[in-house]
Amino acid sequence: MNSTETARQANDPFTPSTTAVRVFAGTGLLLLAFSFVVTLVVLLRQAYVGDGANGPLTGPALWSLGLSGVVGLWALCLPRDAVGHEVRRGAVFVQYALVAGGPVLAVVDFS
Repeated sequence: MNSTETARQANDPFTPSTTAVRVFAGTGLLLLAFSFVVTLVVLLRQAYVGDGANGPLTGPALWSLGLSGVVGLWALCLPRDAVGHEVRRGAVFVQYALVAGGPVLAVVDFS
């Protein structure tokens, strides 16, 4: 990459930004806390209203939330030189999918 391409990318607001992806990863961690509370409320409601036991998807719902936190921290904390932009962006996408997967698996849980 020569200096003119670097200068052009520095002035272009639409170039991929690691900082923006890190902000999305941090926002995903905040959504994880909300999603965890929603998942626990759903699981407790199923336990008290139903037959007193949660269904078989309780474990995968909680694992989904745990893995979301790990992936989010990975995307947020690793240095720029350690991970490429596309990989970091994909990790944030996976983080959001796992955040959404926890409550969905808890709601779909067959009791």
